[in-house]
Amino acid sequence: MYPVSVSKRPMRRLLAIIVAAAMPACSSPKKPAAPDPHIPERLTTADALVRAGCYDCLVAAYREYTTLRVYPSATEAATAGAVRSAALLAARERELGTEDSGYLQRAHELVATNDTLYQQMLVPLLEIADTLLTRNAARQIGDDVELARMQTANRNRDVWTERLRAHADEDPLTAYLWLAFNCAYVPAVRQNVEEWLNQLPVWRATALIKFKAATCGAFNGAALEALLQGDGRFVELNYFLGLNATLRGRLDETVERLEKAYTWRPRWPAVTTSIGNAYVTLEEFEQAVTFFDRTLAVVAAHPDALVGKIKALTYAGRYADSLATIEQLLALERWYVGDARYWRAFNEMQLARNDEAWADVQLASKLLINAEVPKLAGLIAYRRKQIDVARTKFEESRQRNPGDCETGFYLGVVLAEQAVWARTAEVLVETGQCLENWERDYHAEIARLRASNQPATRVQRQVARREQQIADGRRKMATSWFNVAVAYYQLARKAEARQYAEKVADDEQFGERARELLTRLR
Repeated sequence: MYPVSVSKRPMRRLLAIIVAAAMPACSSPKKPAAPDPHIPERLTTADALVRAGCYDCLVAAYREYTTLRVYPSATEAATAGAVRSAALLAARERELGTEDSGYLQRAHELVATNDTLYQQMLVPLLEIADTLLTRNAARQIGDDVELARMQTANRNRDVWTERLRAHADEDPLTAYLWLAFNCAYVPAVRQNVEEWLNQLPVWRATALIKFKAATCGAFNGAALEALLQGDGRFVELNYFLGLNATLRGRLDETVERLEKAYTWRPRWPAVTTSIGNAYVTLEEFEQAVTFFDRTLAVVAAHPDALVGKIKALTYAGRYADSLATIEQLLALERWYVGDARYWRAFNEMQLARNDEAWADVQLASKLLINAEVPKLAGLIAYRRKQIDVARTKFEESRQRNPGDCETGFYLGVVLAEQAVWARTAEVLVETGQCLENWERDYHAEIARLRASNQPATRVQRQVARREQQIADGRRKMATSWFNVAVAYYQLARKAEARQYAEKVADDEQFGERARELLTRLR
């Protein structure tokens, strides 16, 4: 007996009815938003926000345009406004060196909602915007990305420049990119911002374009300050004004400006790294470490922040912590390898790991050509009892930087140990004079610090540090004068020997030996 067959026709019919009932709900278009009599005014307000040009203004404009897209009467204008404001936000984030919030991707998605008009008009502008470079770019997102952007820009530069020139004054995005693209890809010696602005008779009067003009090449501090005074919403200008203050040697203003920018947008690698560097210069090393760590919390492999943190930890005497950070920098393999080896050698020397330090400083010498590497190599060689090697390295360092008093001192001490008397006297006489000038410079710094408006605790700390450096310099000076006296004595130049022995006759460390030498010179 065969099983009873059950007809499937009723079931299929039932499913068809269910699907048919569901189809209208799925395929019906979204109900248009109710008409808003204020649409023209809202579009005008959004347009004004774009002209205002600040980051927060552009964000507000983007949000308003996006909201207005649901109204059929405003869809085209609002979509174009949203695309342009999103692209401007992407450009601004690259100029500031902030995190990428994805605005350029959003602009592309908006363009894709219209396959004709927007693609023809706006896609080329988005392609140009995507070649703008990020401040401290390779330090944040990878050298390969920036290289690809530069290659694309250079490959299309002539065509894009002419396209931008032809339409420069027609809309805010084209006007901005006309300046931004030229600022990025025309060599500094050939840049002429005023000439470029002549292509923008309408848009050059807006704060949006004034901002770009003031940050093209060297910062125009007066123009930036005027923009900020004119519109307090331009908070990001504090970043550029802070960098400008650094160039003028106003580190107290630098920190004040940059911390305002940081308060406005904490996850900002260019700002946190700049604050860290400022604190290193101000000799507030723990504060510097804090801000470098804030950069690394956003971009874990940020080479500039790693190097800054290494220096701050080293100056703070945290040698083991510095070595751990150096390992992170070396793991990147492509950034600051020479610096990493140098600072590893320096910290290893502080921890009396002299053989390891020697190996690292040798590697550093193959990658860095400066006076500091051979100076460090000389110190390490001296600690390893390699006197001849130490002398060679100190000579090399002094040749590269004759004005380094410390290198002259170390070389003179080594020469004295080798009993190379004529050379000892020559080097240490120059070193003593260098140290005297050094001390005068430190006294002048102390006077400037005490007359400054910096916080009292900062002034006290910096003054104390310079007073310690003066004391250290005086010990080096006394050592130099005594060794010069001995050198002249050995050369039978009694008058010169007496002159230098008398300089240290009352010195706590060398006085007794100097007086004994004076007795022999009678």
